[in-house]
Formats: sequence, structure tokens, C-alpha cells
Amino acid sequence: MSKSTSTRRDALRQIALALTAAGSAMELNAQQAEHVHSAAAADTKNGKYTAKVFNQHEWATLTRLSELVVPADARSGSAVEAGAPQFIDVLCSQNAELTVIFTGGISWFDAEMRKRAGKEFVAAAAAEQTAMLDAIVAAERTVREQSAEEGLFARAAQYKGFSGYTVKPGTDLAPGVFFFDWARKLIVDAYFTSPIGIKDVNYIGNQALSKYEVPQEAIDYAFNRSPFRIV
Repeated sequence: MSKSTSTRRDALRQIALALTAAGSAMELNAQQAEHVHSAAAADTKNGKYTAKVFNQHEWATLTRLSELVVPADARSGSAVEAGAPQFIDVLCSQNAELTVIFTGGISWFDAEMRKRAGKEFVAAAAAEQTAMLDAIVAAERTVREQSAEEGLFARAAQYKGFSGYTVKPGTDLAPGVFFFDWARKLIVDAYFTSPIGIKDVNYIGNQALSKYEVPQEAIDYAFNRSPFRIV
């Protein structure tokens, strides 16, 4: 193994381990995200990426989740086209705890969809998939409201790792809330740090400007809220 390969792997491992140390609230900076995207690109041969930790079914489920979280539209591609599944796989390959969160979460999604529709998540109809995700998002609001009332938050000890998933009072979807929080965050991170996502938000980077003009709508907004405005 070359020194550069070893250094890259060490950096990836530090990034991945920092994620679970901080919880899904951690934001990857642009340099960290670029490092993960570059590693995924380096492992893509002839346009094909081979998953490191996910089996075929898990990969298909992660791909479908990526499509649902950030779908393609008339302006840009989806999170799948942005490389979100590869991004997550690279991170999981460097962090066993993160791997368990995703493989365990996918297993829970399948079990929940079997109860709802008699089939695994990826095999369910689009409407069934979105209905389940909507239910999880609604449950997430309930968990957060309860946590705020109790002075707790969803990063409590019982949420540490998939093996520690417990049903929080008020919802039986707590494992799904935990997993989808992770999946949604990393899918969005992968998308908006990819070339597709950067183009989508029209980020043009730092550049010299001959003059700076404040948009008229910003001026109007500030003026209308000013306590010194003469009515």
C-alpha cells in the first residue's frame, strides 16, 4: 500500500469515526465531503462502483432512499446521480458503527414495510414507500416534541447504535426515526457537495466583484421592518 493510499484511508477513517462520535448532527465541511467523493470516484472502475459493505439488496434499498430524499427534477439529477449511495458506502467502510446503523436500519425498514404491505421496502409501490417515510417524519416530530418537554434529545443513550434502538414512548417508529435521520442527512450532504448539487444551488465560489449591489427585495424587506419607517 502506497503512503498516499494509507494517508487517504486514515483521513477517511477519521471523518467516518467523527460522524458517529458527534451523532448525525455533525456537518461535513466541503473538504471532508470532497475527500469522500474522491475516494468513491477512485473506486469506480469503467463507470461501475462495487459496494464495500452493502449487499445487493441493501444497495438497492439505499439507492431507492436516495431517489426519494432528493429526486431528479427538470433542473438537475437525483442524489443517486450525485453519488450518494457511494458516498455513504465509503463512509460506512471506515466505521463499523455507521455500517450497523445503515444495515440495521435497512433491515428495520424491510420489517416495517412487511407489516404494512407484505413486502420489503424496495419492492413496495412508490406510494407505499412515501407513506411510510411520511409516517416516520411525523413520528420524528413527536419524538422531538417529547424530548424537548423532557429536556432530552434523540441522541440519548438508548439511540446509540442499532442494537440499542428502543421504542420511545409515544411512537413505535423510533428505530425508523433514528435511521432515517442518518440516511436523510448523509444523502443530502452527498448531493449538495457533488458537482450536480453545487450546480443546482448555483454556487460560483469566491470571485472578485467590481461592485456589490444589494437586491431590491432585501432593501424593501429591511425598510418595511424598520422601526424608523414613517408610516
